[in-house]
This record gives sequence, structure tokens and C-alpha cells, in this order.
Amino acid sequence: HYTLWKHDFHHRDVSPSNIMAYWSNGQWIGVLNDYDLSSIQCDGPSSHERIGTVQFMAIDLPEGDALEGKVTHLYRHDAESLVWVLVWVC
Repeated sequence: HYTLWKHDFHHRDVSPSNIMAYWSNGQWIGVLNDYDLSSIQCDGPSSHERIGTVQFMAIDLPEGDALEGKVTHLYRHDAESLVWVLVWVC
């Protein structure tokens, strides 16, 4: 995920249905899939749209300035979504 982010490819919808995990050679391997709501940073305005699964969205995205498209989607928003997924799953 971080490698894609560094190359301006933003997932923007981290949720349990978009994560697969499996056990291989004594360790867990996780895969983030379903990039249909993702964006490329040079897409312009789409990087300001509020998209994703609301229940797992970063806490500052489904309110205030974010609803008006005034908040740029940052890496920490996807990272926070992953934390919410882990809280929900565990």
C-alpha cells in the first residue's frame, strides 16, 4: 500500500471486504484489493472527494470541510482506516 501511495496511486477505501489475508510459510500475508475507488494524485479534484466505506473512514473525512471537498486525502487517512478495520475485526 505504501509503495503504491508513494507512486501517487491512492486506494481510499480500506475496509474488511477489501482485505485478504492468508497463512504461508509460518507468517500471515495481507493483500489490499479492490482498487475501483482509488485515484491517481494527478487526477485533480477527485483527490478531494469523500469516498470509501463510511464505517471505516478516517474520523475527519465524513464531516465538515471534508464533505465540501476541502480536505485532501492523505496517507494517514488510509492508515487510520486500517486501524478501524483491525478494531472491528478483533
